[in-house]
Amino acid sequence: MKMKKMAVLVTALVFALGVSVCSAHGHEADLAGVNCKDGVCEFAPAAGGERVTLAAINPYNNAVADIEGQWESDVKQLGPHDTFVTNESATRTGVVFSVNNPIKNFKVLSLHFKDFDNNGKPVFLVKELYTKDVFRPDRQLLVKFAFFGSIPNNGISYTDPNGKTRYYAVSQSGKDGSLEFIEF
Repeated sequence: MKMKKMAVLVTALVFALGVSVCSAHGHEADLAGVNCKDGVCEFAPAAGGERVTLAAINPYNNAVADIEGQWESDVKQLGPHDTFVTNESATRTGVVFSVNNPIKNFKVLSLHFKDFDNNGKPVFLVKELYTKDVFRPDRQLLVKFAFFGSIPNNGISYTDPNGKTRYYAVSQSGKDGSLEFIEF
């Protein structure tokens, strides 16, 4: 019975990972089948299978996203930035975070999947690894993450302009390798 419950949980998590909490930040016209509701967008990559390289957190569908992220390898020129390495694993992947407006209480998190709540949302045990009291637009943040398996193990949190703390898993799409932010 426990194995069956675990199989159902893993299947539900894999399904949840198919939903990307992002917008293509001005590239929505380049995407086929974009379906957004409440700041959560599901999309298929553009013709030719190009991966979307810029993910954005925009829970209120404002004119500009709260936080944007891009694979380090896709950044053409990295400006002034801070760097944080989550662990000393030999296989680390860089994500460059940027903001358009100052963001308070930005944190890099280590996640450990625990269960699903009654609404089917994943529940993670969270450990804070790095804190930036105010994340400003003039200085990007490069975070070197280690990604293990298909269940997210990395995350971020911040206080949005309305004073609500928001939590996101940072993940790589199993479909096309694009960067995903998944609210939990």
